[in-house]
Amino acid sequence: MRILLGSESYYPNVDGGAVAERALAKGQSALGHKVAIIAPSFKGMVNYSEQDGPTTIFRPKAVNFPLYKEYNATVFPYKYIESVANRFKPDVIHIHNPYPIGYGLIKWAKRNNIPVVGSNHLMPENFFMTVRKFYFLYKPLKTLGWKFITRFYNRCDAVVSPSKTAIRLLKEGGLRRPGYALSNGVDLSRFRPGVDGNYLKKIYGINPVDPIILYSGRLGGEKSLDVLIRAFAIIAKKMKVSLVMSGSGPDAMTLKNLASSLGLAKRVHFVGFVPDNDFPNFYGMGDLFAIPSTAELQSIVTLEALASGLPVVAADSNALPELVKKGRNGFLHKPFDHAEMAVYIERILRDKILRKKMGEESRKIVAPHDYPQAHKAFEVLYRRVIEFRKRQSQK
Repeated sequence: MRILLGSESYYPNVDGGAVAERALAKGQSALGHKVAIIAPSFKGMVNYSEQDGPTTIFRPKAVNFPLYKEYNATVFPYKYIESVANRFKPDVIHIHNPYPIGYGLIKWAKRNNIPVVGSNHLMPENFFMTVRKFYFLYKPLKTLGWKFITRFYNRCDAVVSPSKTAIRLLKEGGLRRPGYALSNGVDLSRFRPGVDGNYLKKIYGINPVDPIILYSGRLGGEKSLDVLIRAFAIIAKKMKVSLVMSGSGPDAMTLKNLASSLGLAKRVHFVGFVPDNDFPNFYGMGDLFAIPSTAELQSIVTLEALASGLPVVAADSNALPELVKKGRNGFLHKPFDHAEMAVYIERILRDKILRKKMGEESRKIVAPHDYPQAHKAFEVLYRRVIEFRKRQSQK
């Protein structure tokens, strides 16, 4: 097959969608398919292409997105998309965002009778969590957000999202196309228990003796990380413990100021982006992974934590309960309830036997999400939509 992917966020971006899309592209290439990607330029108003291992990335001109400076936004990319698609001649197109590249590829696919698979990695919460306290404003914005998302994906032949919860939310929001819950997947050979994280403790100046709580991911309002820091403040009064947070985002300084105001500046470590070669070892530092986010359609970092054999304390919200089974590999706390989160984290940290048992269960729960199985499921879906389109054309 010749598979053309389109996304407004792709490597070297490191958000969940971008990580999953790059892994998918390389996974399909490993299965013997020809894969190309259209994603925004990192050289400003210049079109260019580049190789990423066996895949080719076509980069239409783009400008920096002012609200989210880590992202670039394409500028009227249709002519470039048309040129790339005409040359690449895809058998199937897979789009990942309801933005200009996605719309351009749908337009080209309709004109050329090529099936389109759409993956949704978005929730309205990703944009509107900052106004959640203003319920009169947040509720209508959330409703409008789902209408915007589903209106786009209703133009596709099939729609994918990474969990059963994610598909349910799409259908409740107005999705009418066939929907499939296909995991983003995780590399179980790369993220595994027992890796050495001690050298990172030295690099980041973390007490090598204290228990360590980990968080990795975007430092944004939709992740509700103030809940984790406030929970940590409760725990830190009772025991020696460190909190290590990797990643970056618009709330980084706000979170640092919160930790400082609570007297935790020396015990909450903001380490930024961990180099890719060291990233599996980041999980090797920890005794527990914590994620208070209420805006997860799956959570790749949670998959990585499970694969690394860590227990997890997570918000009982959206897709996280599909990965965290209460009392089995971790605990679920009420959303935004930092006191309850603290209780569960402390319980796990104080019980070495429970921590070990839960870590072993995490590895069992994550087993079906291994990359080879996840990528094979996408291959099956691609063949299905191609065959369906052929049958429709013959009628």
